[in-house]
Amino acid sequence: MKKKTPTPVLRRRFDFDRPRVPLAGWILVLVLVVAFVEVWQVTRVSALTMSTEKTARLLEDTEARRDYLEGRLAVTRTRSALEARARALGMKPAEPSQIVVVPAAYLAGGDGADERDESFAALGRMFAESLVPSARAKGRVSSY
Repeated sequence: MKKKTPTPVLRRRFDFDRPRVPLAGWILVLVLVVAFVEVWQVTRVSALTMSTEKTARLLEDTEARRDYLEGRLAVTRTRSALEARARALGMKPAEPSQIVVVPAAYLAGGDGADERDESFAALGRMFAESLVPSARAKGRVSSY
């Protein structure tokens, strides 16, 4: 015979007499959390703004330095500045007696080379020209 015992059911009873947090307490906690988040956000935005301003000042300084260096470079690239610097270094223009004119036959790929050079260098040059025709050295145009 079975004994009829009630099945235990776990129920949590709500104690209405237990002290609760009043509604004003919840509102106060909510206001404090919102105030904390707002202060945190304002502080973060201020930090980012200061970082942006610092970067902008650094950019302005760098651009000013670049402009200054470009100006100095432009001044030193003029013909008169280069001439003064060359004279200070003891350089002078070449005299006409120092100019040497090389015949076109001695230049690489010159048209005046009619002789058949059977050396190894000539064979290599012909092989390179057959692979890449534009690899020839261009002859100098002489106005003499």
